[in-house]
Amino acid sequence: MTGRISLLVSRDLSTLIQAAQSLDREVAAQNRRHTRANVEPMWREEITHRTGTRLQTRVLVDTARVSVTDTNVTLKSAHISKVHGTPADLLKGGAEFGANENKVITVKRKGRTYRRRLGNAFGGPRRAGNVFHPAAYAFIPRASSLWMQTTYRTVAETFEKAGA
Repeated sequence: MTGRISLLVSRDLSTLIQAAQSLDREVAAQNRRHTRANVEPMWREEITHRTGTRLQTRVLVDTARVSVTDTNVTLKSAHISKVHGTPADLLKGGAEFGANENKVITVKRKGRTYRRRLGNAFGGPRRAGNVFHPAAYAFIPRASSLWMQTTYRTVAETFEKAGA
């Protein structure tokens, strides 16, 4: 799961990106580092408050990350890790959107093929999502504000150091 901040929403964000792209390499790296350090704990907190089951916690919350470039902040979940040997990437859809418990699936054990019902491990289907999408929807304005503040503070500190 990935969520990104759109630059089409705000003129201030567009101006911020243009300013960030023209920064010196060391200042830009410092800005990315500070932004990630500030945004990632808040993202983890936001996504943690929306979880309801252990499966959602293991698949979506424990793998939540933030990636920062000069042009974007990306909120990620379920891109890394395994849950009992199964990659989180395979479980993310069911953990986020639920599944029909009566769906018949085919399971292969010790060379034999069995058919069984999926069961209620993922919960009922929910089109809007359970954890990641509601959290991203609520957090993106906060993340963009924090990104702007961090960039402004980093540039201001750089100018103060250069002037001193």
